[in-house]
Amino acid sequence: MKKLKKVWQENSVLFVLLFILIACLIAISVVVITYFVGDSSSKYGDRLDGIENYPFEEDTQNEIISQIEENEIVEEATIRVSGKVIYVTITFVPATTLVEGQSIALASLDYFSEETLSFYDLEYMIQAEDTEDAEGFQLIGAKNVSGTGGIVWNNNTPFEEEEEEVSEE
Repeated sequence: MKKLKKVWQENSVLFVLLFILIACLIAISVVVITYFVGDSSSKYGDRLDGIENYPFEEDTQNEIISQIEENEIVEEATIRVSGKVIYVTITFVPATTLVEGQSIALASLDYFSEETLSFYDLEYMIQAEDTEDAEGFQLIGAKNVSGTGGIVWNNNTPFEEEEEEVSEE
């Protein structure tokens, strides 16, 4: 007991500092675990609260796909739902122009209910293969819940740069 008392008297400052260090490490660990790991079982956290009030059933998806595929220039259409985003992929026959593809995608918004459009974001991927007569395309567009009602298309068309002739004087 005397040895223990002697060690304590000689190193009491070190023991107090060690205790403070351990307490700080425990506090930091608790904060890191609760902040970064969280306690949510869903990968979306609370972003999907209320999604059960806006069901987008597979029957509805199949109905929309069949309505899109009724058009003779549509080769295939698919719908995939991930969280609050509906991904619509439309593949057109090879001779389809970009304007025709965009107009069919825009017309497909009418197939979705107002309830669905007020809760889900829509992402469109339209594509057509190249032919000898027509140039193919692959384009992505989006319609957000808070958007104006139309689809906003990206502009990733590659442009060939023309070389300017430099005249020597």
